Amino acid sequence: MASLLSRSEEGERISQIAHSLPALPVEGFTRTIQAITYLVCIIATIVVCLRIYVRLRLSGTQRAYGYDDIFAVAGFVPLWPSIVFLILATHWGLGAHDSQVPDGMLLYYQVRVKEYMFYFEMIYFASSVLTKLAMAIMIIRLSSAKKYAYIIWGNMAVLGINAFVCLLIMFISCSPIPALWNEKLGFCRIHNGWIIISYAGSVVLAMVDWTCAITPFFILEGLQMPLRRKRSVQIILGLGIFGSAAGLVRMGYYHTYDTEAYPHESLYNWGHTILWSVLEAGLGVIACSLPPLRKLFKRFYQGSTGESGRKSALNISNVRSPSSLFSTFRLLC
Repeated sequence: MASLLSRSEEGERISQIAHSLPALPVEGFTRTIQAITYLVCIIATIVVCLRIYVRLRLSGTQRAYGYDDIFAVAGFVPLWPSIVFLILATHWGLGAHDSQVPDGMLLYYQVRVKEYMFYFEMIYFASSVLTKLAMAIMIIRLSSAKKYAYIIWGNMAVLGINAFVCLLIMFISCSPIPALWNEKLGFCRIHNGWIIISYAGSVVLAMVDWTCAITPFFILEGLQMPLRRKRSVQIILGLGIFGSAAGLVRMGYYHTYDTEAYPHESLYNWGHTILWSVLEAGLGVIACSLPPLRKLFKRFYQGSTGESGRKSALNISNVRSPSSLFSTFRLLC
Protein backbone atom coordinates (compact mmCIF):
# COMPACT_ATOMS: atom_id res chain seq x y z
CA MET A 1 0.00 0.00 0.00
CA ALA A 2 2.80 2.33 0.92
CA SER A 3 4.56 1.59 -2.36
CA LEU A 4 1.40 2.35 -4.36
CA LEU A 5 0.97 5.63 -2.48
CA SER A 6 4.59 6.54 -3.11
CA ARG A 7 4.18 5.68 -6.78
CA SER A 8 1.08 7.87 -7.04
CA GLU A 9 2.88 10.76 -5.38
CA GLU A 10 5.73 10.36 -7.87
CA GLY A 11 3.21 10.44 -10.70
CA GLU A 12 1.63 13.61 -9.33
CA ARG A 13 5.05 15.22 -9.11
CA ILE A 14 5.81 14.30 -12.72
CA SER A 15 2.44 15.63 -13.82
CA GLN A 16 2.94 18.95 -12.03
CA ILE A 17 6.37 19.44 -13.58
CA ALA A 18 5.08 18.45 -17.04
CA HIS A 19 2.29 21.03 -16.87
CA SER A 20 4.63 23.79 -15.72
CA LEU A 21 7.13 23.33 -18.54
CA PRO A 22 7.92 26.22 -20.87
CA ALA A 23 7.10 25.76 -24.54
CA LEU A 24 9.90 24.73 -26.87
CA PRO A 25 10.84 26.70 -29.99
CA VAL A 26 8.91 25.56 -33.05
CA GLU A 27 11.51 24.69 -35.65
CA GLY A 28 12.59 22.00 -38.09
CA PHE A 29 10.26 19.03 -38.39
CA THR A 30 7.89 20.52 -35.83
CA ARG A 31 7.30 23.53 -38.07
CA THR A 32 6.72 21.15 -41.01
CA ILE A 33 4.05 19.33 -39.01
CA GLN A 34 2.26 22.59 -38.32
CA ALA A 35 2.45 23.79 -41.94
CA ILE A 36 1.13 20.55 -43.45
CA THR A 37 -1.59 20.32 -40.81
CA TYR A 38 -2.88 23.83 -41.51
CA LEU A 39 -2.73 23.28 -45.28
CA VAL A 40 -4.65 20.00 -45.20
CA CYS A 41 -7.29 21.33 -42.81
CA ILE A 42 -7.84 24.53 -44.79
CA ILE A 43 -8.30 22.55 -48.01
CA ALA A 44 -10.66 20.15 -46.22
CA THR A 45 -12.68 23.10 -44.88
CA ILE A 46 -13.01 24.65 -48.34
CA VAL A 47 -14.08 21.36 -49.91
CA VAL A 48 -16.70 20.63 -47.21
CA CYS A 49 -18.10 24.17 -47.44
CA LEU A 50 -18.39 23.78 -51.21
CA ARG A 51 -20.17 20.47 -50.70
CA ILE A 52 -22.70 22.15 -48.43
CA TYR A 53 -23.16 24.96 -50.98
CA VAL A 54 -23.78 22.47 -53.79
CA ARG A 55 -26.34 20.54 -51.78
CA LEU A 56 -28.23 23.61 -50.60
CA ARG A 57 -28.01 25.89 -53.65
CA LEU A 58 -27.33 23.81 -56.76
CA SER A 59 -29.58 20.80 -56.24
CA GLY A 60 -32.71 22.44 -57.63
CA THR A 61 -36.03 21.03 -56.52
CA GLN A 62 -34.64 17.51 -56.30
CA ARG A 63 -33.68 16.27 -52.84
CA ALA A 64 -30.04 15.44 -53.49
CA TYR A 65 -28.81 15.58 -49.91
CA GLY A 66 -28.95 12.55 -47.68
CA TYR A 67 -27.39 10.82 -44.70
CA ASP A 68 -24.04 10.72 -46.48
CA ASP A 69 -23.97 14.53 -46.38
CA ILE A 70 -24.90 14.55 -42.70
CA PHE A 71 -22.12 12.12 -41.79
CA ALA A 72 -19.62 13.88 -44.08
CA VAL A 73 -20.15 17.15 -42.22
CA ALA A 74 -20.22 15.32 -38.88
CA GLY A 75 -16.88 13.74 -39.76
CA PHE A 76 -15.40 17.10 -40.63
CA VAL A 77 -16.49 18.85 -37.43
CA PRO A 78 -14.10 16.98 -35.07
CA LEU A 79 -11.15 17.63 -37.37
CA TRP A 80 -10.38 21.13 -36.11
CA PRO A 81 -10.71 20.31 -32.37
CA SER A 82 -8.24 17.46 -32.88
CA ILE A 83 -5.88 19.89 -34.61
CA VAL A 84 -5.97 22.17 -31.56
CA PHE A 85 -4.41 19.41 -29.44
CA LEU A 86 -1.91 18.62 -32.19
CA ILE A 87 -0.73 22.23 -32.31
CA LEU A 88 -0.46 22.30 -28.53
CA ALA A 89 1.67 19.16 -28.71
CA THR A 90 4.02 20.79 -31.23
CA HIS A 91 4.64 23.67 -28.82
CA TRP A 92 5.75 21.19 -26.17
CA GLY A 93 8.06 19.10 -28.28
CA LEU A 94 6.13 16.96 -30.77
CA GLY A 95 8.50 16.37 -33.66
CA ALA A 96 11.54 17.64 -31.76
CA HIS A 97 14.86 15.78 -31.57
CA ASP A 98 16.19 14.82 -28.15
CA SER A 99 18.93 17.43 -28.56
CA GLN A 100 16.29 20.17 -28.67
CA VAL A 101 14.93 19.24 -25.23
CA PRO A 102 16.65 20.66 -22.11
CA ASP A 103 18.85 18.14 -20.31
CA GLY A 104 16.99 15.97 -17.84
CA MET A 105 13.55 17.16 -18.96
CA LEU A 106 12.73 14.64 -21.71
CA LEU A 107 10.48 12.50 -19.48
CA TYR A 108 8.32 15.49 -18.56
CA TYR A 109 7.96 16.67 -22.15
CA GLN A 110 7.03 13.12 -23.17
CA VAL A 111 4.24 13.10 -20.59
CA ARG A 112 2.93 16.49 -21.73
CA VAL A 113 3.03 15.58 -25.43
CA LYS A 114 1.51 12.14 -24.96
CA GLU A 115 -1.43 13.62 -23.09
CA TYR A 116 -2.17 15.91 -26.03
CA MET A 117 -1.70 12.95 -28.38
CA PHE A 118 -4.33 11.01 -26.45
CA TYR A 119 -6.91 13.78 -26.87
CA PHE A 120 -5.96 14.21 -30.52
CA GLU A 121 -6.31 10.53 -31.36
CA MET A 122 -9.66 10.14 -29.61
CA ILE A 123 -11.17 13.02 -31.60
CA TYR A 124 -9.37 12.16 -34.84
CA PHE A 125 -10.62 8.57 -34.67
CA ALA A 126 -14.22 9.80 -34.39
CA SER A 127 -13.66 11.98 -37.46
CA SER A 128 -12.26 9.07 -39.48
CA VAL A 129 -15.10 6.70 -38.56
CA LEU A 130 -17.82 9.22 -39.44
CA THR A 131 -16.13 10.11 -42.73
CA LYS A 132 -15.88 6.48 -43.76
CA LEU A 133 -19.53 5.97 -42.85
CA ALA A 134 -20.45 8.90 -45.10
CA MET A 135 -18.49 7.41 -47.99
CA ALA A 136 -20.14 4.03 -47.45
CA ILE A 137 -23.65 5.50 -47.52
CA MET A 138 -22.87 7.44 -50.71
CA ILE A 139 -21.67 4.25 -52.43
CA ILE A 140 -24.80 2.38 -51.36
CA ARG A 141 -26.96 5.19 -52.78
CA LEU A 142 -25.25 4.69 -56.13
CA SER A 143 -26.50 1.13 -56.54
CA SER A 144 -29.52 -0.94 -55.62
CA ALA A 145 -27.57 -4.21 -56.02
CA LYS A 146 -27.67 -6.07 -52.73
CA LYS A 147 -24.22 -7.59 -53.17
CA TYR A 148 -22.61 -4.17 -52.95
CA ALA A 149 -24.74 -3.22 -49.95
CA TYR A 150 -23.69 -6.42 -48.16
CA ILE A 151 -20.01 -5.69 -48.85
CA ILE A 152 -20.18 -2.09 -47.65
CA TRP A 153 -22.34 -2.72 -44.60
CA GLY A 154 -20.19 -5.71 -43.70
CA ASN A 155 -17.17 -3.41 -43.68
CA MET A 156 -19.04 -0.87 -41.58
CA ALA A 157 -19.91 -3.61 -39.08
CA VAL A 158 -16.24 -4.57 -38.83
CA LEU A 159 -15.34 -0.90 -38.40
CA GLY A 160 -17.91 -0.48 -35.63
CA ILE A 161 -16.76 -3.58 -33.77
CA ASN A 162 -13.15 -2.50 -34.12
CA ALA A 163 -13.92 0.97 -32.81
CA PHE A 164 -15.75 -0.46 -29.80
CA VAL A 165 -12.97 -2.91 -28.97
CA CYS A 166 -10.24 -0.28 -29.40
CA LEU A 167 -12.03 2.19 -27.14
CA LEU A 168 -12.66 -0.55 -24.58
CA ILE A 169 -8.98 -1.50 -24.51
CA MET A 170 -7.94 2.14 -24.38
CA PHE A 171 -10.10 2.93 -21.36
CA ILE A 172 -9.49 -0.26 -19.35
CA SER A 173 -5.81 -0.80 -20.10
CA CYS A 174 -4.68 1.71 -17.47
CA SER A 175 -6.21 2.94 -14.24
CA PRO A 176 -6.73 5.81 -13.91
CA ILE A 177 -6.85 6.82 -17.59
CA PRO A 178 -4.09 9.47 -17.20
CA ALA A 179 -1.74 6.55 -16.46
CA LEU A 180 -1.75 6.01 -20.23
CA TRP A 181 0.64 8.94 -20.58
CA ASN A 182 2.01 9.01 -17.04
CA GLU A 183 2.15 5.41 -15.83
CA LYS A 184 3.33 6.35 -12.35
CA LEU A 185 -0.10 7.85 -11.66
CA GLY A 186 -1.51 4.32 -11.41
CA PHE A 187 -1.00 0.97 -13.09
CA CYS A 188 -1.65 -0.61 -16.50
CA ARG A 189 -3.41 -3.95 -16.88
CA ILE A 190 -2.51 -4.23 -20.56
CA HIS A 191 1.08 -3.35 -21.28
CA ASN A 192 1.39 -1.28 -24.46
CA GLY A 193 -2.38 -1.24 -24.92
CA TRP A 194 -2.03 2.03 -26.84
CA ILE A 195 0.27 0.34 -29.35
CA ILE A 196 -2.07 -2.64 -29.77
CA ILE A 197 -5.14 -0.56 -30.60
CA SER A 198 -3.09 1.71 -32.88
CA TYR A 199 -2.11 -1.25 -35.05
CA ALA A 200 -5.61 -2.74 -34.99
CA GLY A 201 -7.28 0.58 -35.80
CA SER A 202 -4.92 1.34 -38.69
CA VAL A 203 -5.41 -2.06 -40.32
CA VAL A 204 -9.21 -1.90 -40.15
CA LEU A 205 -9.37 1.71 -41.35
CA ALA A 206 -7.16 0.81 -44.31
CA MET A 207 -9.38 -2.18 -45.13
CA VAL A 208 -12.47 0.03 -45.14
CA ASP A 209 -10.75 2.65 -47.29
CA TRP A 210 -9.74 0.10 -49.90
CA THR A 211 -13.19 -1.46 -49.98
CA CYS A 212 -14.89 1.92 -50.40
CA ALA A 213 -12.39 2.83 -53.13
CA ILE A 214 -12.63 -0.40 -55.12
CA THR A 215 -16.38 -1.07 -54.92
CA PRO A 216 -17.42 2.05 -56.94
CA PHE A 217 -15.14 0.85 -59.75
CA PHE A 218 -17.40 -2.17 -60.33
CA ILE A 219 -20.59 -0.16 -59.81
CA LEU A 220 -19.63 2.45 -62.40
CA GLU A 221 -18.50 -0.14 -64.93
CA GLY A 222 -22.19 -0.94 -65.50
CA LEU A 223 -23.23 2.66 -66.11
CA GLN A 224 -23.96 4.00 -69.58
CA MET A 225 -21.70 7.04 -69.52
CA PRO A 226 -18.70 8.32 -71.49
CA LEU A 227 -15.54 6.37 -70.74
CA ARG A 228 -13.52 9.49 -69.84
CA ARG A 229 -16.15 10.62 -67.35
CA LYS A 230 -16.40 7.11 -65.94
CA ARG A 231 -12.66 6.89 -65.33
CA SER A 232 -12.47 10.36 -63.79
CA VAL A 233 -15.28 9.54 -61.37
CA GLN A 234 -13.67 6.22 -60.44
CA ILE A 235 -10.43 8.06 -59.67
CA ILE A 236 -12.22 10.65 -57.52
CA LEU A 237 -14.09 7.99 -55.56
CA GLY A 238 -10.85 6.04 -55.16
CA LEU A 239 -8.91 8.89 -53.56
CA GLY A 240 -9.52 7.34 -50.16
CA ILE A 241 -6.70 4.95 -50.99
CA PHE A 242 -4.23 7.79 -50.46
CA GLY A 243 -5.62 8.29 -46.98
CA SER A 244 -5.22 4.61 -46.19
CA ALA A 245 -1.64 4.75 -47.49
CA ALA A 246 -0.90 7.49 -44.97
CA GLY A 247 -2.40 5.33 -42.23
CA LEU A 248 -0.23 2.37 -43.20
CA VAL A 249 2.96 4.47 -43.28
CA ARG A 250 2.49 5.60 -39.69
CA MET A 251 2.41 1.98 -38.54
CA GLY A 252 6.19 1.99 -38.89
CA TYR A 253 6.43 4.38 -35.93
CA TYR A 254 3.96 2.87 -33.43
CA HIS A 255 6.65 0.84 -31.69
CA THR A 256 8.26 4.08 -30.47
CA TYR A 257 5.31 4.61 -28.11
CA ASP A 258 7.15 2.16 -25.86
CA THR A 259 9.69 4.59 -24.40
CA GLU A 260 11.30 1.88 -22.27
CA ALA A 261 12.30 -0.17 -25.31
CA TYR A 262 12.88 2.86 -27.55
CA PRO A 263 13.98 5.75 -25.31
CA HIS A 264 15.68 7.84 -28.01
CA GLU A 265 14.07 10.32 -30.44
CA SER A 266 10.60 9.51 -29.11
CA LEU A 267 9.14 12.99 -29.67
CA TYR A 268 10.49 13.07 -33.21
CA ASN A 269 9.04 9.66 -34.07
CA TRP A 270 5.70 10.51 -32.49
CA GLY A 271 5.63 13.52 -34.78
CA HIS A 272 5.61 11.17 -37.75
CA THR A 273 2.68 9.14 -36.42
CA ILE A 274 0.60 12.26 -35.78
CA LEU A 275 1.50 13.87 -39.10
CA TRP A 276 0.42 10.79 -41.04
CA SER A 277 -2.75 10.63 -38.94
CA VAL A 278 -3.60 14.20 -39.96
CA LEU A 279 -2.99 13.34 -43.60
CA GLU A 280 -5.21 10.28 -43.33
CA ALA A 281 -8.06 12.17 -41.68
CA GLY A 282 -7.75 15.26 -43.90
CA LEU A 283 -7.47 13.33 -47.16
CA GLY A 284 -10.42 11.20 -46.09
CA VAL A 285 -12.59 14.28 -45.53
CA ILE A 286 -11.50 15.75 -48.87
CA ALA A 287 -12.04 12.52 -50.83
CA CYS A 288 -15.45 12.06 -49.24
CA SER A 289 -16.66 15.52 -50.27
CA LEU A 290 -15.14 15.80 -53.75
CA PRO A 291 -17.72 13.78 -55.75
CA PRO A 292 -20.65 16.20 -55.12
CA LEU A 293 -18.50 19.10 -56.37
CA ARG A 294 -18.79 17.79 -59.93
CA LYS A 295 -22.07 19.68 -60.19
CA LEU A 296 -20.34 22.92 -59.14
CA PHE A 297 -17.62 22.62 -61.79
CA LYS A 298 -20.15 21.51 -64.37
CA ARG A 299 -22.19 24.64 -63.69
CA PHE A 300 -19.11 26.84 -63.79
CA TYR A 301 -17.77 25.50 -67.09
CA GLN A 302 -20.90 24.44 -68.94
CA GLY A 303 -23.55 26.84 -67.71
CA SER A 304 -26.93 25.34 -68.40
CA THR A 305 -25.69 21.74 -68.61
CA GLY A 306 -26.21 21.29 -64.90
CA GLU A 307 -29.86 22.21 -65.22
CA SER A 308 -30.47 19.63 -67.93
CA GLY A 309 -28.73 17.05 -65.76
CA ARG A 310 -30.98 17.85 -62.84
CA LYS A 311 -34.10 17.55 -64.96
CA SER A 312 -33.08 14.09 -66.07
CA ALA A 313 -32.20 12.85 -62.59
CA LEU A 314 -34.43 10.14 -61.13
CA ASN A 315 -35.43 9.37 -57.60
CA ILE A 316 -32.90 7.12 -55.83
CA SER A 317 -35.54 4.71 -54.63
CA ASN A 318 -36.40 3.83 -58.25
CA VAL A 319 -32.84 2.84 -59.26
CA ARG A 320 -33.00 -0.51 -61.03
CA SER A 321 -31.03 -0.35 -64.31
CA PRO A 322 -27.62 0.87 -65.55
CA SER A 323 -29.21 3.91 -67.17
CA SER A 324 -31.12 4.83 -64.02
CA LEU A 325 -27.96 4.25 -62.01
CA PHE A 326 -26.30 6.88 -64.18
CA SER A 327 -29.16 9.25 -63.42
CA THR A 328 -28.72 8.58 -59.72
CA PHE A 329 -25.03 9.27 -60.02
CA ARG A 330 -25.79 12.63 -61.69
CA LEU A 331 -28.12 13.45 -58.82
CA LEU A 332 -25.60 12.55 -56.13
CA CYS A 333 -22.57 14.08 -57.83
